[in-house]
Amino acid sequence: MELTMTSAIWQVMIDAAVMGTLLLIGQFLRARLPLFQKLLVPPAVLAGILALVFGPKSPWEALRLLPLSASFGTYASVLIVVIFAATPIGDRPQKGAMSGPKIMGMFFNISGIAVLQYAVGMLVTVAFLTKLYPALHESFGLMMATGFYGGHGTAAAVGKSLADLGVPDMTDLGNTCATIGIVGGIITGMIIINWGTRKGYTHYVENPKELPIEMKTGLVPPASQKPSSMGTVASICLDPLGYHLGIVLFASWAGYMASKWFANWTLAAFQYKISIPEFCLSLFAGLIINSLLNRTGAQKYVDRGSIQRIQGSATDFLMISGIGSLNLSVVLDYAFPLIVVCLLGFVITWFWFIYIGGKSSEEDWFERNMMMWGHATGVAATGVLLQRVVDPDLKSRGIEDSGIADIFNRPIIIALQLIPPILITSMGTMGSIVTIIACFVIVAVMWGAAWITKGWVANRPLHKYR
Repeated sequence: MELTMTSAIWQVMIDAAVMGTLLLIGQFLRARLPLFQKLLVPPAVLAGILALVFGPKSPWEALRLLPLSASFGTYASVLIVVIFAATPIGDRPQKGAMSGPKIMGMFFNISGIAVLQYAVGMLVTVAFLTKLYPALHESFGLMMATGFYGGHGTAAAVGKSLADLGVPDMTDLGNTCATIGIVGGIITGMIIINWGTRKGYTHYVENPKELPIEMKTGLVPPASQKPSSMGTVASICLDPLGYHLGIVLFASWAGYMASKWFANWTLAAFQYKISIPEFCLSLFAGLIINSLLNRTGAQKYVDRGSIQRIQGSATDFLMISGIGSLNLSVVLDYAFPLIVVCLLGFVITWFWFIYIGGKSSEEDWFERNMMMWGHATGVAATGVLLQRVVDPDLKSRGIEDSGIADIFNRPIIIALQLIPPILITSMGTMGSIVTIIACFVIVAVMWGAAWITKGWVANRPLHKYR
């Protein structure tokens, strides 16, 4: 099909260029300002704030200086498809990886908090917040977990699903929760780490103040620089980055086409359109592609590091798009409900940290738990960052075991992103009640399984190393 909207295509390039420039500025600010180094604020968050202050959604008209299009926030709904498509590609789980109490404990620790966040967020919304704010849609109860455990990517995905189902503004509220979660998760995580070292709970460090320079500034010294990917195809034939990007984009395209086909098929067959979000089907497309790669032996030509670089870049740009396009009037209108659910999110995650995470690992419980804290308040990368602060050599296997847990909890997490919006919008309060009960039941079942397999031991003390 011939492209006729030349100006629109150039605007996409300008939007991408501006966001890329803001990322560089965010990295510069992180590298130069001690405050941002101390708080470990991600450059993508700083870039998103700059896009919000100086972009088309700025509350101050005189500051709308950046040549971003008024609809640049819609990039988030496209980038989330890329992120989900890349998630399984290049992944090679080991057989029997889920065996043993240690792995079961991490599975319950990582997965249970996600389900509990959904349950508590929905419960406080239905029982309390909607009484104070009658105009507040009950699906707001999904936003804390969507933003905290899911991050900006999931906020964009669930927000778009709810918008398609007729519920506006949830993308803005979800992105606000995600921003509070990722920044607050890092700050509170460092507070918890300092508390843990004073109590003697940390195994590998006694003073977390002296962080590696690359963790402070984000810039890796030349002596510590390592390749972040491998060339699995000859660059004289095809650039390795383009090769891996092609695989991810193929999965993204397949998910998009499958979503459109399914919606049209249901409309023709049942006279009622049923939509499955593109991000969900792009994940399934990625799973199918990865399975074919593993079965045919072609997986040796796919570098997981390259796929993760593509996924990480898409996540950074998504954060800029999501934060920079926030509708501040909506955020301010619902400031109190946002404060309530976000504070509640941190509180329940703290209790989970102590009473579940603290009893889910016999050794290195604190280090392994920092992976959960970061994951449950921001993104997996936040968990990696916090764990490296207390476990610089990664001896506790928190990252590896949480990665295995993530493989097995994907169906649960995807179901939580897909099913509750449909139940709540189609069944009203009854759908909310079904969602709340189902989430608490899932947590109880996982808790029982962890108890039976010794993945969680009720009388296990919080081990001290000093």
